[in-house]
Amino acid sequence: MFLIGLTGGIGSGKTSVSSFLRERGIAIIDADLLARKVVEPNTKCWKLIREHFGPGAINEDDNQINRQYIAQIIFNDPEKRLLLNRITHPEIQRQTFFKLLFHFLTFQPFVVMDIPLLFESSIFKSYMSYVIVVKCTPEQQLERIKRRNGYSDEEAQRRINSQMPIEEKVRLADIVIDNSGDIESTIAQTREVFLGLNFPLTFWLLRFAVITIYTLPLIAILKYLKF
Repeated sequence: MFLIGLTGGIGSGKTSVSSFLRERGIAIIDADLLARKVVEPNTKCWKLIREHFGPGAINEDDNQINRQYIAQIIFNDPEKRLLLNRITHPEIQRQTFFKLLFHFLTFQPFVVMDIPLLFESSIFKSYMSYVIVVKCTPEQQLERIKRRNGYSDEEAQRRINSQMPIEEKVRLADIVIDNSGDIESTIAQTREVFLGLNFPLTFWLLRFAVITIYTLPLIAILKYLKF
């Protein structure tokens, strides 16, 4: 099994690529979904957030994390952002490891890791065989964020500025998907990318080794039972 990183700037259209791949049965690990899972009510992370960010961090009606409240704090206070990362990242990494182990044991040829901050903070980036960056124009990015989240121009631009510039991500990428056009163009690029991926020799050797480890005990048992 080898790993493919999928990333891009906020509002770049990365989710469209990820959704297309998931619909075709490709194994996806979505860091955003895991980040939501680890702060569900009464989890360890949820309790630590309530302790360090105060009662306003929890919605009274459904007991969920008040994401807007937290976002306002961490975007104005770098220390609080680091604190939130220290609370959530270890658990996200643990959940990611278990998902990777599951996909490995079920013989997935590769796994796409959808990580928005892959270059900024992910410990997994050095293990990627390929890193794919989804990009669009700055104007499209700004408009998409405003439309999706209801932000003002200033707030949307602040969110963009909090991440690594997309030009830098493109420079670090192995593959770039341009999402500046229509969805059909993006899907066509995505299909072409995944049809053209090459599996390294080490992948096949490791896959053979795992299959051997699984099957040899079974063969021995069958021989012992004289099947």
